[in-house]
Amino acid sequence: MLCIAPLRIAHQGAFMRTPAISRTCTYTTQNTPPSNSSESLVPTWDDYFKLRAKRRKYEIASYLPCTLVPVAGTGSYFMTMQIDPLSTIMGMDPIMAACLATVGAGFCGYLAGPVFGDALFKVMNQKYVRAMDTRDKDFYDHIKRNRSSARLNSIRNPVPDYYGEKINSVSDYRSWLRKQREHYRKGVFGGNMEETQ
Repeated sequence: MLCIAPLRIAHQGAFMRTPAISRTCTYTTQNTPPSNSSESLVPTWDDYFKLRAKRRKYEIASYLPCTLVPVAGTGSYFMTMQIDPLSTIMGMDPIMAACLATVGAGFCGYLAGPVFGDALFKVMNQKYVRAMDTRDKDFYDHIKRNRSSARLNSIRNPVPDYYGEKINSVSDYRSWLRKQREHYRKGVFGGNMEETQ
């Protein structure tokens, strides 16, 4: 649709009308306001926690292959390598160096496992990625705002689940909030509410 709108220009304190300038206008036929796409894909916190648990399963499942593939690759390389028994590698026996390199490769693969699992989750669930990132940011903002201060931490009163990693549902979040309040009371007043009454 084409809109015609007159343009006014201020000139020496008086407004002059200029010829109409045409511009294109777009109108929507929907009566409902546009909603955020991330809210429609992950509408509730329960849905977010289900997707979060699914992402965690991908991360855990990736530990084994990400550990075994580097171990198998490094081990097969060193098994086919010809070794001079009189030489040393970094001052160590070649067999010992090969074993340490194989274990080191497996450990690095183990550490990289969750990264690959998260990437696989994002590839398999592309439509939820932006919504999950938004919900993750909101969730961690809630955690930072509501967790007890780490200054109140002690051996007798450790901070319960400081990063909220064990929260898997809304009821878990409510329980986490109660534990944070209890930790704060113990840290400030020296005991829980039952002991002080």
